[in-house]
Amino acid sequence: MVTITYFIFYSLFVLLFFFFGAALASFLNVVIYRTAANCGLLENSKGQVLKLPPFWQGRSLTDCCQQPIKAVHNIPVISFVLLRGKCPYCQAKIAKRHLLTELVAGLYTLVFVCLTYLQINNGQAVDPLMVAAQYLFFLLLIFVVIADFQYLIIPDFFIILLSIFALFLAGVNWPNGFIAILASSLFFTLLYLGASFIFKKEALGLGDIKLMLPLSFVLGWPKVLLAIFLSFIVGGFFATLLLLLKQKKIGQTLPFGPFLVVGFVLSYFWAETIWAWYMALII
Repeated sequence: MVTITYFIFYSLFVLLFFFFGAALASFLNVVIYRTAANCGLLENSKGQVLKLPPFWQGRSLTDCCQQPIKAVHNIPVISFVLLRGKCPYCQAKIAKRHLLTELVAGLYTLVFVCLTYLQINNGQAVDPLMVAAQYLFFLLLIFVVIADFQYLIIPDFFIILLSIFALFLAGVNWPNGFIAILASSLFFTLLYLGASFIFKKEALGLGDIKLMLPLSFVLGWPKVLLAIFLSFIVGGFFATLLLLLKQKKIGQTLPFGPFLVVGFVLSYFWAETIWAWYMALII
């Protein structure tokens, strides 16, 4: 009886956190979609530029026929399965990215909660505000990658939230955070101006520069230098791979935000390990 009770409890626990993460993903998908529409990047079925209100106004609409989405059709993951991946109004296929992002966010939430539970179980002190800020910060980074890959945009709303959570994550390291912001801002501003002058077009998005503000503040000085270096290494490798596979041509636009995120994550968790490995190679 006790075993069954525990099984039911933990099952409900898993479902609760999974659907919490999936629900956040559903909302963040709306933010990305509405931002892309307001930037003139979306078209309706007639080939006309799609205009939508900001994400904080009006109800969610279907991508295909712009009909209001009913609450019963807006349940993360479950609604997609019950509707068999089709719009309830026009029967057009619903983009699978909605399901995939909800699954990713739900699984990320479960992993994060489990790791936090293990920390507490091992007797480590945990600050609830810090844990919440870290969870939301990295969840937003996942959707920064999605938005930049899909539409070549990074919503300002994401930058604002990241900046707020960065204040908690930086903690007492905030002086180094400001130094890192100054260093990265100077570097990327000069890079933006120089690349624009040489190539006669915008070679680096302003969204990338804005994204580096909260990332730099969290990492602090000098970790931000490693993050920038790794971003260019990973980005260069990925771009070369796409060229070799003939998926991209020289001169075509490639989002840089995802590589900034990769550089940040590597530096945030493994800066000391990477530095020790590098020093072992050159000494």
